[in-house]
Amino acid sequence: MDKTFSGLSQHLFGAADNRKWFQPLPGEQIAMRVETHHTGGLFSLTEIIVSPFSGPPLHIHHDADEVLYVLEGIVDFVCDGENFRTGPGGFAAIPRGKPHAFRNFEETPARMVVLLSPGGFEQFMPAMNGRPTSEIPEMAARYGMEIVGPPIAARHGG
Repeated sequence: MDKTFSGLSQHLFGAADNRKWFQPLPGEQIAMRVETHHTGGLFSLTEIIVSPFSGPPLHIHHDADEVLYVLEGIVDFVCDGENFRTGPGGFAAIPRGKPHAFRNFEETPARMVVLLSPGGFEQFMPAMNGRPTSEIPEMAARYGMEIVGPPIAARHGG
């Protein structure tokens, strides 16, 4: 394997105050940090703020591994039936093909950085921006994601 290979065609810098936030789904604000077109498809990196008592439905990424790293707040995760609760510095690494979800059960927002490899799914977020939530399953399928259940309903010990 060629260890000098990089999907990045040029360097990228991003100041903390240079983020364009948008809300593609109820309870989630997203800032695109590194998109798949920057990395030759190898990965994407987004920042997400999850509102109190919000989180996506149980879903599967059929073609991407996902790493969610908690920067602020407390986040509950479920993957393949196993529950996990963590705060700043904690993370969840989810293999492609595994049903998973996360949820913020706290009174304050949570903030995470999300890495997907390979990239591409991050484009679901701008594609959903402004669309009705009824279109989530159809739009998700276009980006390799399948909705397989409801959001996490209750906080599980931790």
